[in-house]
Amino acid sequence: MTIEAEIQDIKEMLDDIPDDFSKYSTIIEMGDELEPYPEEFKLDELKVPGCQSDLWLMVERKDDVVHYRATSDAVIVKGLVALMLQILNDRTPEEIREFDADLLKELGIKGLLTPGRQNGVGSLVQRIQLLAA
Repeated sequence: MTIEAEIQDIKEMLDDIPDDFSKYSTIIEMGDELEPYPEEFKLDELKVPGCQSDLWLMVERKDDVVHYRATSDAVIVKGLVALMLQILNDRTPEEIREFDADLLKELGIKGLLTPGRQNGVGSLVQRIQLLAA
């Protein structure tokens, strides 16, 4: 599935949720489904700079795809990470580096997030793209 198709699937799922509180709750629940993050990798050098909360991101490469694992101490951040990883995980480095973060506007979640969280999502995408190199 392409990145654009993945974003469209998430958008449709969120569009089916009747109100902002329920969307927020759904995003938080997505964070509960993140792949477990090893405690021994909660290192300062693996923290994503520019996030209000502690957010750790590690990368693994297998064949020609990049796989990320991440966690945060904030439940909404974990949910946002889950969204980003659903879109960008297990793709080629080229797909990740060429990803246009403006496509995220299509999800319609900006109104759910504080400006600080919006900046954090941008920092996360930048870090994901940097680690894909």
